[in-house]
Amino acid sequence: MKHFRTIKWTMMAAMLCMPVLVSAQLMKGKIIGSDLKNITVVYSTTDDVLEREYRETQVNDGVFTFDADIPGESTDVEIAIDNGNVLGAHLVKGKTVEVTIVHQNGAFTASFKEEMKGVSPVVSKMATAYNIMRYFSLDPNDKTTYEDYRKLLDNECNDVKALLKGIKDKKARQYYTALNEAKYKEQKLRLLSDRAYNEKKKPADYPEYVEILKDVDINDMISFRSGLSLTKLLSKVDAEQAFKGDMGPYCKDIMQQAEQYVTNKALRRSIVNTVGYNYFTFGDNSGDYHAFFDEYKKFAGAENADVPAKYASVIASWDKTKSGIPAPDITLTDKDGNQVQLKDICKGQFTYIDVWATWCGPCKKEIPFMEKTVERFKDNDKVMFISISIDEDVNAWKKMIENDKPQWPQYNINKQTAKQFSTDWGITGIPRFIMIDKNGNIFAADASRPSEEKTAMTIEEQTK
Repeated sequence: MKHFRTIKWTMMAAMLCMPVLVSAQLMKGKIIGSDLKNITVVYSTTDDVLEREYRETQVNDGVFTFDADIPGESTDVEIAIDNGNVLGAHLVKGKTVEVTIVHQNGAFTASFKEEMKGVSPVVSKMATAYNIMRYFSLDPNDKTTYEDYRKLLDNECNDVKALLKGIKDKKARQYYTALNEAKYKEQKLRLLSDRAYNEKKKPADYPEYVEILKDVDINDMISFRSGLSLTKLLSKVDAEQAFKGDMGPYCKDIMQQAEQYVTNKALRRSIVNTVGYNYFTFGDNSGDYHAFFDEYKKFAGAENADVPAKYASVIASWDKTKSGIPAPDITLTDKDGNQVQLKDICKGQFTYIDVWATWCGPCKKEIPFMEKTVERFKDNDKVMFISISIDEDVNAWKKMIENDKPQWPQYNINKQTAKQFSTDWGITGIPRFIMIDKNGNIFAADASRPSEEKTAMTIEEQTK
């Protein structure tokens, strides 16, 4: 069993959001103790994390309303607030949930008036309790231990259990009791996987990890909705992951395991999404990606043919971004509004590019490593480092770089420029790193991260 921490949980924590403004009906809310200007309501159309809708909802004088064409007669949603804070609610078609969000002592809490008595408080507490962002830190100097996180998780789970008693409908109470237990187990697996990563072990080296997975029914809907199904399936994969390399063998192994074990149609679609995201986001174009794409489309089948179709543009961009091909040009804008062409910046120097955004946690986690890499090569005039932000909120970008004062050039692209840049380079997720050689040709369209030692080794080799 190989370690799949980055594949599964990075993609869950680092998804690109597409905000859409909405109006009123399913939920009405007010916010007390905070001057928030917007919140984001998040839900999945298929129970799959890779098919979630992100609906940015304006807050006017502390009041907001939300409406959408939700899947089914009811659905659970997350309410993303700021700085990783997440609440939730249970929405029912034709009914309006009233929520009051209070910000006090640095924390957000929610209370409800709802049709399904007692359900929304449980949904909201579970959104907070099992929020992945609470169980790891972006600060490399953070000293929170595995034991600390386990204690936090146990306390949060017990708080959910206390709220479960307030659900009046017996079937609903049974469902959310089972879902809470499944989410608790899934978060324990995440923590054990992180522990294995830090201790350079495999998750299966821990008996508790094996014991939890042993009794998971991979095709059960609660297992699927909690993430346990995907975790169990990935635990059966033996092929090596090849980050920034040919992910074909690994993804083919996932498809083979799915063919053997998966009968749940919703889970099957989720696996189709997972395979595509892994291959086209974490891998590169070094393998026979046309042959893989043909096999991938066959695996998806007619029922899920729309999923591979999303990656047709990536195939086209990979054809255009092979090593040695002239790098696509783009107009960049600095914090003072000055514009420059990428080709002019790169001219005559080996260039390492960081594509990021202020709202991207994994992006910000790489910044300290980027700083160290820049410092390491500060006396080498044969290499250039630049960061390109795709922030729509240019002021947020300016504020962050003014506070951090990075010692290398910073640029922004957004809207149509960012869309064209992503299309040209086949970017489906960030952070993304690019290397361009001194002649302006592509060296690596999907390069290693600053946190990887091979990045510095490559730069040294190319700038002798």
